[in-house]
Amino acid sequence: MDDVMKQCAKLLSDAGYRLLAAEIEHGSLASLGKDEPMFVLCARDRLAPTAIQAWINAARVSNVPDHKLESAHQTIEAMNAWTGDRHYPD
Repeated sequence: MDDVMKQCAKLLSDAGYRLLAAEIEHGSLASLGKDEPMFVLCARDRLAPTAIQAWINAARVSNVPDHKLESAHQTIEAMNAWTGDRHYPD
């Protein structure tokens, strides 16, 4: 991970965005390429758990490693446990 990403992760962590900082520092965003398109889902999006489950189903038949599937499943559980306001995408 380059210095810019480390600095971003530290700034985000210091500002209270611990989950985003961890994702940048150690998660799937750690290997994000410069100018690489990405798609982010948040727990407030009522469709997020369903979209992640669809990804898990596709990933399973594509032989994605079990630890990746488990991580995605844990994200669904965390999203479902989140107590903030939910809505459909605008």
